[in-house]
Amino acid sequence: MDSIRAEIISIGNEILAGYTINTNASYISQELMRIGLPVGWVTTISDEHDAIMHALDTALKRAKAVLVTGGLGPTPDDITKKTICEFFQTEMVFNAEVFEDVQNFLRTRGVDLNRANRDQALVPAAARIIRNKMGTAPGLLLQKNGVYFFFMPGVPAEMKYITSSFITDFLAKELRLPEVHNRLLRTTGIAEAKLYERLKDILDLYPDCQVAFLPRHIGVDLRFRLISNEQKDIHRLEQFVKAVEERAAKYIFTDRQIELEERLGEILVEKNLTLAVAESFTGGLLSSMLTDVPGSSRYFLGGAVTYSNESKMRLLNVQEKTLASHGAVSEETVLEMVSGVQEHFASDCAIATTGIAGPTGATPGKPVGLCYIAARYKQKTAVRKFHFGTDRIINKKRGAVAGLEMLRRLLLNI
Repeated sequence: MDSIRAEIISIGNEILAGYTINTNASYISQELMRIGLPVGWVTTISDEHDAIMHALDTALKRAKAVLVTGGLGPTPDDITKKTICEFFQTEMVFNAEVFEDVQNFLRTRGVDLNRANRDQALVPAAARIIRNKMGTAPGLLLQKNGVYFFFMPGVPAEMKYITSSFITDFLAKELRLPEVHNRLLRTTGIAEAKLYERLKDILDLYPDCQVAFLPRHIGVDLRFRLISNEQKDIHRLEQFVKAVEERAAKYIFTDRQIELEERLGEILVEKNLTLAVAESFTGGLLSSMLTDVPGSSRYFLGGAVTYSNESKMRLLNVQEKTLASHGAVSEETVLEMVSGVQEHFASDCAIATTGIAGPTGATPGKPVGLCYIAARYKQKTAVRKFHFGTDRIINKKRGAVAGLEMLRRLLLNI
């Protein structure tokens, strides 16, 4: 079983040129690891016949499963299907089932069928068709010398659908992969090094359990993994995860693959609370993150991007003397902002941000990256001073996340 590996082949000149980030390979790798099939190689190639043939031939010699993305679209430069036919020594045939799927997909979107769309019903005769409800190009499954080859569109939503709805279950069954147990803990508000030090003695007690520290801009993910069917091993993994949860409880916001804004939304719904935000430092990013969550209208009332002093005074009732005495970037100002936006929207909760996002705007005593954030729940308020870096975009992201986390802790009293 240790010798079984998968290979990912990404077809696309735009990926090689750096115009498109290869997020498909990252997603596929995670999904295959989840079922216990490690990826040994990720290959990126151009939309050219020789490159595709060489990549397929190389993968045939070293992988047990090959997942190929890209090159199945309706445009003339997509030559993948013709190359597939050559590699697998088969011919192109018209597939009525695929054609019906294409027609239905376009009809529901009010799009007329054209020749390029019809051509998507031409598939290699030896291929097993994988239905694609997210687009017009079907996925394809072919086999050669005991190796499974999967071909998918490069559009991320379509690739994800085909991978999750068919490929992972198929491979787990056909390759008889061992049972894999994955656990996830997502943290925020603590750096990787500090989190490691906090957990080091627990890690030393469980040297047989795999855990990966994966830092992100908003915090650190802890991913636990066990390949075993033994109940004693599974029980030990659960003990390990529980010990980590108890030690780092303050910083863990979820054990699921969701973001902080979604978790905060769940808490607001559970407590039947509403939220409004006032943004200067984050420039609307906080509102954007909150409304990225489906159903956020249940708790998010609105926000105000008060960039100027005048808007802070007019919309949030920040006092002119506060701005004159302490400046817009101050604890005093952010406290008036958070109470002002709460009153303006009549919300249960509020978050406010003010600061110097950079790279310019620093003044004596107030460097780039300085940020004040306040969170308010009814009459209870928390305020913090942060020193972020000099990257404007990262600063805004960190500021928004810090505001969400401050409110989460306030609501949970931690």
